[in-house]
Amino acid sequence: MDGQVVVQFEGTSPSLVTETIKPEQTPYHVQGVTRRNGQRVGISCAITMAFDVKEATGQAVLIQRRATRLRTKPLQRGTPYSFDCLGPLVTELPDDAFGIRASAANDAGESTQLVVRSRAPSVLIGSGRRLRPESSTQLAVVSWPTATPPGTYHVRLSFSLPTAHAFRQRAVYTAAISCGRSRYLQPILPAVSSMPKAPAFAIHPATDPTTVPLPHLAPGIESNVQVSGTLACRR
Repeated sequence: MDGQVVVQFEGTSPSLVTETIKPEQTPYHVQGVTRRNGQRVGISCAITMAFDVKEATGQAVLIQRRATRLRTKPLQRGTPYSFDCLGPLVTELPDDAFGIRASAANDAGESTQLVVRSRAPSVLIGSGRRLRPESSTQLAVVSWPTATPPGTYHVRLSFSLPTAHAFRQRAVYTAAISCGRSRYLQPILPAVSSMPKAPAFAIHPATDPTTVPLPHLAPGIESNVQVSGTLACRR
C-alpha cells in the first residue's frame, strides 16, 4: 500500500469525492474444527506500505510491514472456527455523504466492484464491543469478494457531498472472525476499540488531486513490526 491517499474533488454542488489507495494485504484464510480440549487456534495477518522519506542523500522509499498475530484462548474440542485476514474496511465519512461506491483493480487492470454498506449504526468487534460513528459522521463498511487472490490492488472509494467541504476521515482495516458462536470483525490496523482512537486525516476541497499521508506502520525507519492480540470465542 502506498502510504498515502489520493483525493479528487469534482464539481461543487453536488461534489463527487474520489479516494484512491493501494492496499497490499496478504489474503489469508484458515478454518477448521478443534480436535482436542485446550487447543488454541489463530491467524497472522500482514499489511505492507511504502512511504516516501527524506534521507541525508535525498529522497528514498521506506517499505514497512506490520504483522498481526491473533490467537484464541484454549478452546474445547469440536469448536468450529474461520478466520479471514481480508475482512471489511470500516471507514468514517461525513454524515451528508451519499452514493457511496467502491471498486478494486489489480496491476493487470482487472476491476471488481466491492460491497458497501453505508450508514451502519455500529460494527461488532468482539467481546460485546462495537465501533460506532462519531457525531456528524456515518460508518461505511467496504467488503472484499471471497477468494481474492494475492496482489496489489488500487481501491477506489467514491461518494458525493451536497456541497464541497472539508472533513476529517478515519479508517480501520479488519479481519473477519468466526469462532464457536462468535461472529465479529477484529480491528488490525489500527488495532482500536473505538473510532475516535483511530487516526483522523483531514481532507480539504481542491481543484487538483491531492495526497494525504498515512501514519507509518512502525516507529522510525524500522521495516517490520509484529503485534499480537487475543480472539474472543463463545462456545
